[in-house]
Amino acid sequence: MRLLKSIVATLLLSSLSLVAAATYKVGDQVSDFSLIARQPFSRPDGTVVNAGDPVQLSDLAGRVIFLEWFAVWCPFCVAAAPQVDKGIADYYVGRGGNPYGVPVLHIAVNQEPRSNYRTATDNFVRQQGFEHVVNDYNSTSTNRVRFNFQNGGQPTFAVINGVTNSPSHKPWELLVNHLGYGQTDFSQLILSWRALIDQVQPAPAPLLLSVPAVQGDEGFGFQINVPVGQTARIESTMDLRAWETLATIPGSSNQVTFRDTNAPALQRYYRAVIP
Repeated sequence: MRLLKSIVATLLLSSLSLVAAATYKVGDQVSDFSLIARQPFSRPDGTVVNAGDPVQLSDLAGRVIFLEWFAVWCPFCVAAAPQVDKGIADYYVGRGGNPYGVPVLHIAVNQEPRSNYRTATDNFVRQQGFEHVVNDYNSTSTNRVRFNFQNGGQPTFAVINGVTNSPSHKPWELLVNHLGYGQTDFSQLILSWRALIDQVQPAPAPLLLSVPAVQGDEGFGFQINVPVGQTARIESTMDLRAWETLATIPGSSNQVTFRDTNAPALQRYYRAVIP
């Protein structure tokens, strides 16, 4: 009997370990999830979200998403909120996004569903000036999303790359997964988060080519805009199978003219490619 109890206890502990190991780790790609709007706000595309409406992670594509789970009765949540608001939300709004121009969206996530905390939570949200506030619960379940990141405790902070075609990060890549506050000064941790947020690059801008034309004695040519920080190859072919590199053009804020002074009399095709 004792042996049986020991085996059951071991299996139970193993099961709990598997549950704990199921939380996201930094670098993982986060699956789409849904939270519930606590107050009306506008999605990035301008669509109005009413209180009680679902808010999908996928609705927020095109920006870096900063999630801050809080409970109004948690002194660490209350202490961290104004520092995060100043160091993340206000910081990136004032700068028009990260250094690459990628918008950063701060979302406060209320994890406390009990009705006797409703007024205190509303007062806290109003005092902090949170613009985007959601609940991590609905009529049937509580904290479904939070426990995918941390097994318990608060506040919880998660930063997710929502730029789905970024050249620097995977779509929906988890950049930060942090539990707790426990300090009087959060500034160093916020600086480390900003360093990660600032690395996210936007989708490459499309190459813009003018209509090709014969340019007198200077041969055949066209104008091209190559985004700053990137390099384009100008290639040509006679048969659309074998392509030859004619020039490499670095990115610039100005339009660049390309000329093929050795263009053959026969038909030739051109293309611009960013590696």
